[in-house]
Amino acid sequence: MLGSGKVTWSLGASMCLMGMAVVLAPPLYRLPNVAAVSLVMILLVPLSGLLPVSWFGGPAPWRSMLAESWGIYLPATLSPDPHATFESWLVMAAGAVWLWACLGQRASEEGRRWCIYGLAIGGALIAGASLIDYSWAAIPWWPREGIYRAEGFGPFFNRNHASSLSAISAILCAASAYDAYRRKSSLAWLFLLLFWLPLCTIFLNTSRGGVGLLFLGLVAWVTTAAMKKGLFRKMAVGAAVLMVVASVALVSSGRLGSRLRDLVQEDGGSLLSSSMRMDLARETLSLSAKSPFWGQGLDTFYQVFPLISDLKFPHFRFLHPESDLLLVLFEGGLFLLMPCLVLLLWAASSSGSWTSHPGREEMSDRPGRRLRQAAAIGAGMALLHSVFDVPNHGLGYGMQTALLLGLAVRPRCLSVPARWLQPWAFRLAGLLIFGMGIMWLGTGLHHWMPPLPTSVQVLREQIRTESAKGRYRDCLTLVNRAIHLAPLDYRLYYMRAQMLLLLRQNPERALLDFGRSRTLEPHYAKTCFEEGVYWLPFAPDLAIIPWRECLRRHKPGSSQLRDVYASMLSKTGLYPELRPPLWALAETPEMQLVFLMNTSQGREWEEYLGKFLKLHPKLEVLGPKELQTLLRAWHDRGDREALVSLLQKNHSLQPYGWRTMAVELARAGRYEQAYFVANKFIKKPLRPSRSQDVANLARLERAFVFNPTDVRPGIELYLAYRASGDVDSAKSTAEKVVALPDVPVYMKLELAALYAEISDFRRAWEMMEHAMHSLPDV
Repeated sequence: MLGSGKVTWSLGASMCLMGMAVVLAPPLYRLPNVAAVSLVMILLVPLSGLLPVSWFGGPAPWRSMLAESWGIYLPATLSPDPHATFESWLVMAAGAVWLWACLGQRASEEGRRWCIYGLAIGGALIAGASLIDYSWAAIPWWPREGIYRAEGFGPFFNRNHASSLSAISAILCAASAYDAYRRKSSLAWLFLLLFWLPLCTIFLNTSRGGVGLLFLGLVAWVTTAAMKKGLFRKMAVGAAVLMVVASVALVSSGRLGSRLRDLVQEDGGSLLSSSMRMDLARETLSLSAKSPFWGQGLDTFYQVFPLISDLKFPHFRFLHPESDLLLVLFEGGLFLLMPCLVLLLWAASSSGSWTSHPGREEMSDRPGRRLRQAAAIGAGMALLHSVFDVPNHGLGYGMQTALLLGLAVRPRCLSVPARWLQPWAFRLAGLLIFGMGIMWLGTGLHHWMPPLPTSVQVLREQIRTESAKGRYRDCLTLVNRAIHLAPLDYRLYYMRAQMLLLLRQNPERALLDFGRSRTLEPHYAKTCFEEGVYWLPFAPDLAIIPWRECLRRHKPGSSQLRDVYASMLSKTGLYPELRPPLWALAETPEMQLVFLMNTSQGREWEEYLGKFLKLHPKLEVLGPKELQTLLRAWHDRGDREALVSLLQKNHSLQPYGWRTMAVELARAGRYEQAYFVANKFIKKPLRPSRSQDVANLARLERAFVFNPTDVRPGIELYLAYRASGDVDSAKSTAEKVVALPDVPVYMKLELAALYAEISDFRRAWEMMEHAMHSLPDV
């Protein structure tokens, strides 16, 4: 509810609450050795990122490149950003202490019940608050900025996390309602009503992953915890629940139904997203294999991955590999991943079996067993989501998952009470966590700034504030301090270059910092384009450097490449000196055509059209759509006589430029040629067959006389005249019909053909021209 711990003050407040909880409720039972050793390894292994990199074979080549080519000198530790690794380890250590405390509680049945009740109510309240935030009034302290905020929902930047949390809350509400019903408590009605809040949130959120988790969770809970026996009955009820929820989602008029239908139909967008995730997963595994045991250091994925990866998606920055599992492997290596997996296997084995054994289980323990299974299902859904996303790297989400794991542990698995040292050690750890919370809370409230990456967020806010006031020298000081704390953050070098230009410093200094920014993010194209735009008021000729890099980062021949190039051309209206270098950047006929389409009429058009024709004299490199676009633009902006000459020499081009050719022939008085050219290429609409009712000409004449404004009897009369061979009457009737409003286009073509039959080509062309205006170009 505090904002999921995403922003600094929220992280601090959550840490304070976590520390207080650990102080008040330390673990009173010893964990088995396998779990305790795993947790100790989870605490210690990440500290390897702070050890000298020479102990692990020396620095990677990319680190030497940054130092030698760009003057970016990184600390000689295994982690290229030890500040970020240390702060991330502090959060991870607090989470490990919290998890240990949750696993070692050995909660009583009543304590477990009220804890699950609290999670169910809290999850429903967050779902309700998310609905209010989405539909009515924004909750002011929830995070509003970030790369995912456009798709965010509730307190999360990523709507999938909100949907996953709602799915877990729905399961806990259902389990709480069932437990209260079995205990004949009136709270059953409360939980039954609360169940609909997270359910509505999932449907409104439109996250397909949340719907899938809800399906699996409901089926798992119904078939294991809510029904005592009967495999067939469990399967039938589970399938019924699945079909009901699926039907509600698919027939809903909201966006979720459309997204699910698109998924069934395998639309292009879904396939693209899935392909990108698979490519990212393969690339992460491949890069992790190069440093399999120790990883790259905590909280370094978004900094290191672009520098060592060949994965190119120019419109995306990868902040994580879309998987908690892969993120742990990349940053911590196998020495961190293996104890995490071992701990989870122990937790799964300690939660109990998934089928009832009445002979071995006392009747009085069944309510507690149902509650443990509900907690285990909730934790399992969260961990399953971690395979395909990174929800448990968020503090708030991860704390709930740890608590659910602790609630799922059977009491008999914790049979040995802890000695006095363990509770007091955890109380001390809780005080330290509380102290860290105070530190982050003060940082978020701008009271102090320790040498940690969270201070960089505060510094960025101060830079924006000072920049709005025009205090660029103060901004430059703040940016230098931020770069010291986060030397691999490409945005900081970009900001420093901006400050240098605003201070009218030597452009070469700004160019160097912009180059550092591009090097640290070598595949992202957006900043290159924005850098070029930023250069225009200061040194327009230097804009070509980042724009060339921007085009290089796009896939050759893609529509995105052409769109970006067109955007560059649109920005240079006040800078004509940039036109020649931009033409030089157009390395393909498609891009050269984009340049021509963004060229004004007159001398410039003729100049660059001449260059284009010199490179491609027969225009054979252009496709049909490109040819039509070029010839139409040539007709509107250039020398039409030269265009007609080209069309007459190249018959293969006439299907795309016949309109211009016909118009220019008519302007020269060559109406017969103009008519036949247009008649050859114009797309003729369907027309009715000629009437054979020649014997009833008198009836048709009377019908047209009595209805002179009706097109239909006039057309029937015309067709009858044509069938009888009376050309003059047919022409006269057609002239009257064509003068009526909403006349079909084929009648204009019929009248043009009649004029051509009597060799009146001037009038034939005029009517053909009317028809051309009514038909689309082809």
